[in-house]
Amino acid sequence: MDALLQAVSTLLLCLGSWVKYSIAYIQKSLGFEGGLAWVKWTLAWFGVWGPSNVDPMRREINGSQSEAWRTDQESRTYRNHGNGPMVAVQTSTHIFYVDLERLADCSEYFRALSHSCMKETEEHLVNLAHVPSRAFHSLLQFCFLNRFIVPENQIEEHLRVSTYLLVPGFTSRLLRALLETLTEHSCLAYLQLAEELCSVELQETVLTYLSKNLLELPSLSRNMELHLQQELLQMRSRSTPRLCCLRKENLISRDNQETNTARRLFRLEEEDGTWSSITELPFSADKWCFTTAVLFNYLYLIGGFRHRTKRGYEFKMASFRYNPLTDQWVPTAPLIKHRRHFSAAVCEGHIYAVGGWYLDSLVTPDSTTGVYTAVERYDPWADCWAFVSSLPLTDFQFTLSLSHDSP
Repeated sequence: MDALLQAVSTLLLCLGSWVKYSIAYIQKSLGFEGGLAWVKWTLAWFGVWGPSNVDPMRREINGSQSEAWRTDQESRTYRNHGNGPMVAVQTSTHIFYVDLERLADCSEYFRALSHSCMKETEEHLVNLAHVPSRAFHSLLQFCFLNRFIVPENQIEEHLRVSTYLLVPGFTSRLLRALLETLTEHSCLAYLQLAEELCSVELQETVLTYLSKNLLELPSLSRNMELHLQQELLQMRSRSTPRLCCLRKENLISRDNQETNTARRLFRLEEEDGTWSSITELPFSADKWCFTTAVLFNYLYLIGGFRHRTKRGYEFKMASFRYNPLTDQWVPTAPLIKHRRHFSAAVCEGHIYAVGGWYLDSLVTPDSTTGVYTAVERYDPWADCWAFVSSLPLTDFQFTLSLSHDSP
């Protein structure tokens, strides 16, 4: 009996709405109002006449009207431009009246429902009492009006609803919003939600965030399952490799425009073959000496630069890591030994610093300059250097000076 009453109510609503819009059209065309007042009053008595719902977006321009749908039945009515069949959808606390054909275009759940001979279709009543009304309202706003207004703290709830009702467009938009708001404190909870919902897209979104911040959040990345760790490493390398260059060494003691320009990282643009500056180097000095290495799609600057002290100048050991996916530099652990012109090699997820000579005053090396046989290995997850076995060579000797190294 209740179902029959709901069906009759929906039918009356559709009929009343048609009369309402017909009256509005007559008013506009013929220019009279008073003669139709009794019709409006009658429709209002049945709860049909009210502010137009042809474009609910106009009625929700400001925040004071955004919750009108909770008390106004007309604000819970969504029609399309055509005359498609209307269906009542019972959610947790409210009933919505929607154009089934339009909703079926957005939702695979309602598409299957519209093509079936189920009881809900025949009675024009769909029972979704377990679906939060506010989430369903947001979904209708997106599907009918292309409006997306979902607070950050409600994204999880909306993802559950959108995944259940199979609305790919709304889900995709939610995931874009999620990627902008994910934090190290929330990403693991969303990974669990992805597993619960069997959502590959949600898992990919969270992994994208973790891969962009792989070494910024080492405790999260390293504690994940092995296959997810491997996926993160692969995701960081999916972008197209680009050729970059920088001035690894500058020994001209000058603080001018040329020196400032030299402290930049450049990238070759494949479209027109020109070089563009993408970021400044993360230090300010007139003299520096660095070696570079690329690990997990991070650029490492390893070495040091000259800085002023109370007694004059001295060489400061320094290392930096650049993340091209976030355009951020961060300082990392410096080398243990003061070395210059050493080789850097990447092997099995570590960086090795090999050879080089003692560097403290940036003087020109000569036959008395000592060369290091010590080898250091950098662990990117722990951000630390450690000594490994020294080079098995001891007969290093300089036979000439390198003029380009003169300070």
